[in-house]
Amino acid sequence: MKGPFFFGFFWLAIAVVCSIPGAKAQSPAAGKFYIVGMGTAPDLITIRALRVIERANVVLLEEGSDSREWAEHIKAKEVWYWPHSIRKFYGAELGSLKDPGVRAEAQKIAKTREQLLGRIRSAVENGKIVASLQGGDPMMFGLTFFLEMLPKDLPTEIVPGVGSFQAASAAVKMSPPYGYDTNAVILTMADWPGRVDTNEKLMATGSTMVFYTMHLDYPSLFSQLRRHYPADTPVAVVNDAGSPAKEQVIRSTVGRFLQDVDYRNLPDERHILLVGKFLKVGQARKDFLISGAAAAAAPSPK
Repeated sequence: MKGPFFFGFFWLAIAVVCSIPGAKAQSPAAGKFYIVGMGTAPDLITIRALRVIERANVVLLEEGSDSREWAEHIKAKEVWYWPHSIRKFYGAELGSLKDPGVRAEAQKIAKTREQLLGRIRSAVENGKIVASLQGGDPMMFGLTFFLEMLPKDLPTEIVPGVGSFQAASAAVKMSPPYGYDTNAVILTMADWPGRVDTNEKLMATGSTMVFYTMHLDYPSLFSQLRRHYPADTPVAVVNDAGSPAKEQVIRSTVGRFLQDVDYRNLPDERHILLVGKFLKVGQARKDFLISGAAAAAAPSPK
């Protein structure tokens, strides 16, 4: 018969085990916040991204079609949505906005950001894995400001993805850094207000240029390009880069683009523009790919 002595011995044994050096109480599962690049098409997702999503307790998506596009990976996980407008006014001094309507909108969006970041922080601190799924590569126009707003001691990680620059380069089957007598590839977008590195300044280098085409004014852009690039400089538009079913490459030149291409009806925010000699010369280079001492000793190519 188990009496007081037995139960006293039992609890004493537990106390002894817990006091042994190196013996630790089991800690709660460690939470983490991930930003996950999903590639430009569902089958361009990486193995690392799949593993993160599989472990995730909560999936964070932009409002729209993402939940349908990635349904195979999300399955029955808890999903939080953020509005596309969450990007607006980030970094603005709200008190400096003079228009009452604009200031009210900015305050509302700032509150939405803060509430969402609060939910993320709380979930991670309670041991959950939260994964923000973002199309393409989140390092190009993704929502990485999430990490800027979260506490620095909160566990976070970015899983890179296949972006439209890489997918479009694959579609044209040419490598952008090989520009015969240029090395640089400039990734850019429309000249938004306040920008100091305007596209026309960048064009002066003659480098390969890749334009992310949100709100791009094609007539204005090609007027600038014609001032800095020969008319026969090749140009390519890639629609739905990386998609086996939808991808389309449209080729032209700096001088002929506005006549050759129905640019007004290109798929909005689903195409990318590439400009440069690399589209024609491939990997041929003016220095013949010699370098170092050999290059110094060789006669300069004409």
